[in-house]
Amino acid sequence: NEHHKIEAIFKAFAKAIKMAVKRDVEKMVLPSTKGII
Repeated sequence: NEHHKIEAIFKAFAKAIKMAVKRDVEKMVLPSTKGII
């Protein structure tokens, strides 16, 4: 069914975006001393 294919792709895309955003937030929150020392 075409509708289910599109829905699955959309869900996967949304999940990827959430993961990417989460990673960026962690980078911004934890810029500690890794790059300084």
